[in-house]
Amino acid sequence: MNPKYHLLIVDENPYVADILVQTLKTDFSITVANTGQDAARLLIQGQRFDCVLTELNLPIFSGLELTKLIRMSKLIFQTPIIVLSNAPDSNTRIECLEQGVDSYISKPFNPLEVKAKIHAILRRSSRDEIREPASARLQPEDKPFWLPKSRILSLLFRGSLATHSA
Repeated sequence: MNPKYHLLIVDENPYVADILVQTLKTDFSITVANTGQDAARLLIQGQRFDCVLTELNLPIFSGLELTKLIRMSKLIFQTPIIVLSNAPDSNTRIECLEQGVDSYISKPFNPLEVKAKIHAILRRSSRDEIREPASARLQPEDKPFWLPKSRILSLLFRGSLATHSA
């Protein structure tokens, strides 16, 4: 049995995340993060994903900051990223593409179009290199890729300490 490609969906709106999960679950293994911080923690802890779908406008740690985190990593920098957002201006879309986003889909969106876009991006990336799903690549001895003293880690954990200490 072929393992499914593993997607990370990052959206604070549970309705949007649920629509995506319902549409994509037969084709993909899916992890949902409700915040950019949660998504970054998963990546920092060594989780691997074959594609990331993220909302752009997330509090504290935005979809663009998540994109920068992924593109700065030597281990996961080639992970395809798709932004789902309702940002109205083309300057925002251009900035996303310049920062390393592979595709931008405006909200409201057709979930079937998102599914087709993911398949197209994964087909293209599998031609660029011989890829196997992240679930097949994970090894128990895989180490987290981020250095403990990074600025991004301090941002992530500072926000979570403030949340948990209240």
